[in-house]
Amino acid sequence: MAYEEEERLREQREKESKRRALADAFAGPSLEDGKFKRLDELLQQSEMYTTFLVENIKEYEQQRARDSEEAQPQEDDAEEEEQDDKADKGPRKGGKRKAAAKGGRGAKRSKTSTEGRKRDFSDLIQGKLRNYQVRGINWLIALYNNGVNGILADQMGLGKTVQTIGLLAHMRTMKVYGPFIIIAPLSTLTNWVAEFKRWCPEIPTVLYHGSKAERASLRRTKIPVLSNQSYPDTFPVVVTSYEIVLADAKALQSFHWKYVVVDEGHRLKNYNSKLLRELRQMQSANRLLLTGTPLQNNLSELWSLMNFLLPDIFSNLESFQSWFDFSQVGEASGQEAIIAQQQQSQVVSKLHGLLKPFLLRRLKSDVEDSLPPKAELLLWAPMSKVQHQINSHLAENTLHEAMEEMAKKQGGGKATVKLNNVLMQMRKNCNHPDLITSATDGSVQYPDADELARQCGKLQLLDRLLVQLHKGGHKVLIFSQMTKLLDLLDTFLEQRGHQACRIDGSVSWQDRQKAMSTFNTDKDVFVFLLSTRAGGLGINLTSADTVIIYDSDWNPHQDMQAMDRAHRIGQTRPVLVLRLATARSVEGRLLKRANSKLALERVVIKKGHFLDPNAERDGKATNMDSKELLELLRQDHGTKDEPQSGVLSDKMLATVLDRRHMEKGKPAPYPDSGVGYECIDHSGSSGVLSAVH
Repeated sequence: MAYEEEERLREQREKESKRRALADAFAGPSLEDGKFKRLDELLQQSEMYTTFLVENIKEYEQQRARDSEEAQPQEDDAEEEEQDDKADKGPRKGGKRKAAAKGGRGAKRSKTSTEGRKRDFSDLIQGKLRNYQVRGINWLIALYNNGVNGILADQMGLGKTVQTIGLLAHMRTMKVYGPFIIIAPLSTLTNWVAEFKRWCPEIPTVLYHGSKAERASLRRTKIPVLSNQSYPDTFPVVVTSYEIVLADAKALQSFHWKYVVVDEGHRLKNYNSKLLRELRQMQSANRLLLTGTPLQNNLSELWSLMNFLLPDIFSNLESFQSWFDFSQVGEASGQEAIIAQQQQSQVVSKLHGLLKPFLLRRLKSDVEDSLPPKAELLLWAPMSKVQHQINSHLAENTLHEAMEEMAKKQGGGKATVKLNNVLMQMRKNCNHPDLITSATDGSVQYPDADELARQCGKLQLLDRLLVQLHKGGHKVLIFSQMTKLLDLLDTFLEQRGHQACRIDGSVSWQDRQKAMSTFNTDKDVFVFLLSTRAGGLGINLTSADTVIIYDSDWNPHQDMQAMDRAHRIGQTRPVLVLRLATARSVEGRLLKRANSKLALERVVIKKGHFLDPNAERDGKATNMDSKELLELLRQDHGTKDEPQSGVLSDKMLATVLDRRHMEKGKPAPYPDSGVGYECIDHSGSSGVLSAVH
């Protein structure tokens, strides 16, 4: 025991020494004393650290290979004994012996393969990991071995959960049993617990949720604070939500956590948020952020994440922003200024180099060959007569007076509609004019389905789509920003005879699980209605092969997460994403604004090649010249008039819904754009937004 304690203290000293050395490398004189010279020094230190991590990962993988080879003779002997035993005793009823011979659960191989070698995480994992997931776990282990925190930023649907479980399985093989805490959105908690049971049942978990009294009972009985540093192997991984962390901050801060894992880590983007302040107060040896969207709005958000992980290195927001001033990225008027700045300093590539040691980002197109293809189409719907009238009133800022006049004629008194946000009213009008007019017509009932469709061009298009998709035996997810629109769609679908499930922010996690189970198992349930914010996380609906984005989010990553509810590991059919938009309306400008946010991600993250640490042979950040930067920015401002010039014909609608070419890996048998539609090229990061002017 004394020797083990001495080794543990030695490892802690080494980690602390490395951490201080890295922090010292990033500390230095003010920017005024030599801004770009300092950046070059930082980049050099970061490249050295990246090289060190790569070597550490390779060494770990080589050691695993050597251990496996040493154990191989024992496995062969075990297999021979199995065959001899089978020959002597003959076949038996049941499949257990057959499973053992094939290496299934309970197989003799599981026992003998760990004899003569040190266990690693793969011995505890029940299931087959993909190669990129193994590499991701090795990367996480390398960070842990070197006392560094990081961000696992794989695209949604690539298995960040199981990679985290693999890391904790590695800790278990090192006889480190916690305490560990996973902090995640409420909707994902049960999924985390289920994934632990599926992939690594040896690791106990506790869902830390419920009433104040129930949580107090859990702390007493399941997760007591232990005075010594060693926790038993029965101590569970704590799975809890952001809200509970805020409510029980004092109790949770009494632990000295071995690992704090924050799922959907981009929630920490606001440096001054209460959640981030409380998390900073939690004692932790190691921190890991999981996010599929590492950069959402601006560099201060990215800095906020890095400051939480590496406060000694990323300690000054003003300096960080002044080094990497992208305030004009995504604005057409500022492109020339951006290009001039990059020509002088090549700041973009320096940022890539600085982030490389701490962030791992893989895309489905890079690593997941087994996923079926996904295609996205933007479908334009013209406004109805009612929508045109309302939009004209809004544009002239006369809607308020018009609604009051209507109310007086109908004897309903003053109109109660609030027009403080004309832009929001325009969006409501695009979704359905009833979201505006219902405030004055005095009715508590929706019009019948035919009348609802007549009033709204987008709903007419949705109606036509659902008829064809139902005939084709497809299941559909429909996402919207507005819960009142979901109410309207719920009524509309019921009148049309379509069975539907629903999840929005008001649905409890128990009811969420029930709804997901019903949709995935009941063939008669055709549609799932989801609010984009509530339904974009912790939802696995791979029984659906069609996603309809009824109205786009200001934040494009929210829509991308929504698409990944169906296009993720476990999906076996091609996925078709249909994004609806009202022609010649505010929605076109909304998509353009969203595209400017993706432009920032492309410049800062995508071109940094945060893929596999082994992928960069020379360990250097990739440089972008001014021509390449200009091309990236120009992707955001393409323009096509024809798609918004009319409505999609019945023949063309049936054609674009036919996905047989996707199954065969062939290009679409129709033009990239036409009246009422645009095809989206997913080879780039802009997706639908690249075609919007």
